[in-house]
Amino acid sequence: MINYLKDKYYWHKVDQKLRIFLKEENDQKILMFGYPKSGNTWLRFLLFNYCNLLLNPDEDKTISYDRLNILQNNVMDRGTTFSNEKGFPLFYRTHKIYHKSYSLFSPKIFIHRNPLDTLISAYYFYKNRDVPFSDDVIEIREKLFDIDFYICYNINNWINFYYTSLKNADVVMNYSKMRINCKKELSELICFLDWDFDEKLVEKAVEFSSFKNIKKMGEVNSQQYGNGPNDGTFNGKFTRSGLESQFYHELQDETINFVLDKFPNFNKIYPDLIE
Repeated sequence: MINYLKDKYYWHKVDQKLRIFLKEENDQKILMFGYPKSGNTWLRFLLFNYCNLLLNPDEDKTISYDRLNILQNNVMDRGTTFSNEKGFPLFYRTHKIYHKSYSLFSPKIFIHRNPLDTLISAYYFYKNRDVPFSDDVIEIREKLFDIDFYICYNINNWINFYYTSLKNADVVMNYSKMRINCKKELSELICFLDWDFDEKLVEKAVEFSSFKNIKKMGEVNSQQYGNGPNDGTFNGKFTRSGLESQFYHELQDETINFVLDKFPNFNKIYPDLIE
């Protein structure tokens, strides 16, 4: 009960703070949300590389992780109220499932990725910490080192996040479709946002934001922590491969089938991933 009241009070403060700040803003108030490791940072790179190219068409490389996190530094659930840099959108992000503060934003962008690969990436992201799986209760942490247990333990959370988010999104981005034809998906999103459209700059933004170029940038700039903690508590590489169907090499068949039974729309939403 005490934690519930603390959480309720915290969100009340966040909501009030954001409400006051956003009321004074005339720009688009964009919110992007997705389950952790669904391609959230990739989409941010695509959009902010594109905005950067609109301002600097001769740019020849991607923005860095650190630059991205300066340009897009507002997180809804932290209640931050940073003004956007000129030429860039007022853009918030969150991994938190729907909360009434969502209603303060328009448009709202939901990005999703198939649950098997999403949860595998989340597993490595939260395992490679000084305190692995620190957001989970202590009693369960040791079991979470088993990747199959981790996926089965978290699949209901993913499903709940997915269906709740669909109901509250103005536009939905499917990671699988982005991997197949990123230029098309990004172009449609830019048009939906009613931003200035330049096909050549879209192509450059897609090229700059490729996993190969992002990983190279992270290595060159010693920013392999990516959008993870940069205080030394994260010991892995934030950007891994970005590939789909990695679950065939990571999980037991029983785990894959368990997820497919839990989420029967898998093949419809993410076709061609299951052999």
